[in-house]
Amino acid sequence: MVNDGYEYYLFSQNYRKGVQEYYSRGVSLNESINYSRAHKDSAIERTMSKIPMYVKYIEKEYGIEVLEETKKKNRYCNFSMNRCV
Repeated sequence: MVNDGYEYYLFSQNYRKGVQEYYSRGVSLNESINYSRAHKDSAIERTMSKIPMYVKYIEKEYGIEVLEETKKKNRYCNFSMNRCV
């Protein structure tokens, strides 16, 4: 994953040609988890199912905001001055 010019390693998995072809040119986060673009390729679908979990881990580990739900949560926490964990 690339965010603000920094590269983050998400996970490794066994090589699958379809997965390599889909992700090799780079895709946006929304496209990386868009199941309709997988064309029922089970290897791509399995990869797509892993991405949100690992992106959440990277967000916590490095203190960055990538997912929209994280950005919304942090905006709410900052606005309400509540302690959000």
